[in-house]
Amino acid sequence: MPGFVFGAMNTKKLAMGIAVLLIFLAATYYFSSDSSIPKTSSSSVINAAFIPPTQVPRSTADANHVATNSYADATRLLGNPLERSLDLSATYQQFKDSKNPVERHIAYRAWSACFPTFIAPQGQSISIENLTKALPKGDPATALRVEAYRSLFGRCKHFSHMTRAESLSATQHQQEASNSGAILSPGDIASKHLTDGKPEQAMQVARDIISSQDAFAIASLSAFINQIGVAQVDGQSAHSDLRPDLHSLAFSIAACQMGLDCGAGSLTALQMCASMGQCYGSVLDRYLQSMPNQADRDAVQREAQQVLDAIRSKNFKALGL
Repeated sequence: MPGFVFGAMNTKKLAMGIAVLLIFLAATYYFSSDSSIPKTSSSSVINAAFIPPTQVPRSTADANHVATNSYADATRLLGNPLERSLDLSATYQQFKDSKNPVERHIAYRAWSACFPTFIAPQGQSISIENLTKALPKGDPATALRVEAYRSLFGRCKHFSHMTRAESLSATQHQQEASNSGAILSPGDIASKHLTDGKPEQAMQVARDIISSQDAFAIASLSAFINQIGVAQVDGQSAHSDLRPDLHSLAFSIAACQMGLDCGAGSLTALQMCASMGQCYGSVLDRYLQSMPNQADRDAVQREAQQVLDAIRSKNFKALGL
């Protein structure tokens, strides 16, 4: 299979099991094993709100005029199809050229699940055994991690028509788009407003996401919730005594309970197993496995129920929004 070859991988670590990709486990990889693999650079940021896939605009400018409360149904149309996809190449091709930054986020998730994990120095061919030989011997999870890599490779196999040069070029393009802000989950849009010094707009996007009751969009808020939680702790105005990382993880757990596919066969679960060694049960179970402290596990489960209740009742104050 030309171009579909193995390479060394360094994955961006998930703080307290969040991610994914947040999740969505939005994994970002760094190219260190091969000096010929291009590095990325930043460019101007595209600022656009999410709109339903059936209403993709013909230009980025059009997207700026669409109300930011149009998040409903993203789980069914985007989030769960990605988590369940057995052909990540088809998912990538479907959304990579979209004018919608959230659809481009889905394409990026599909791409980054495969590359640069399966890119190698010139002349080497794919070998799951070589890819996983550095995993710890004697660890009960190692065999499961090998199978997770094998499953990911199966989902990535339809990229095999690409040459090595093509996959390197496309990986560079995806990294640059991500770094520049052209690829945005719904929660990323809120985070970008906050980073740009527009807290009112950021909070409005977050409230729109909660109002949508869409699990995928809500899960994508996790990093933003952590961001504002840290700021509130620093400013001594936190609405909760719970650590910001646990409060934000509660949003990811709540999203699983609201219908986002977090099963053991989901893309996020496979990535958590392969890269982190959390290989047992659902994504929710794996989040808990990432926390060695039982008190933290108990606390985040209590918080997840409170967050879920507040989301369903649209109690923004209780959510810190």
